[in-house]
Amino acid sequence: MSVTHILDTSALLAHYFDEPGAEEVQGLWASGSGKPGICAVTVTELKVRLREELTEDAEAEQAVEAYLEELTICLPVDRVVAELAWQVKESVSERIPLIDALIAATARARNAVLVHRDPHLACIPREVVDQLVLPG
Repeated sequence: MSVTHILDTSALLAHYFDEPGAEEVQGLWASGSGKPGICAVTVTELKVRLREELTEDAEAEQAVEAYLEELTICLPVDRVVAELAWQVKESVSERIPLIDALIAATARARNAVLVHRDPHLACIPREVVDQLVLPG
């Protein structure tokens, strides 16, 4: 199954908390074209962010597992992705956190659309990574 979209942590959080952009993310699952992908580093970032936002650790863990086991395909960070992350960082003049560069590079490695709502990711040129920028 080919992955056509890579979800950034910001897209998953918008979906989970039913914030602006949640409908667009839900539409990716409803389209029937397969599961969106996530970069492996998103697992850590999602767990951290949900544990910060939710009062129950069990609720955070359950949410993460639902996204990992049922709704997405988790993709590894390999040497190709690591090299592409460098290229992503070099393509912009402003600072992009390494974890976000790895997520964007995962989309580039798969020729997939990066789905996010982060202004610093939106500055990546479209010829480097195709993007769906969610409302913030």
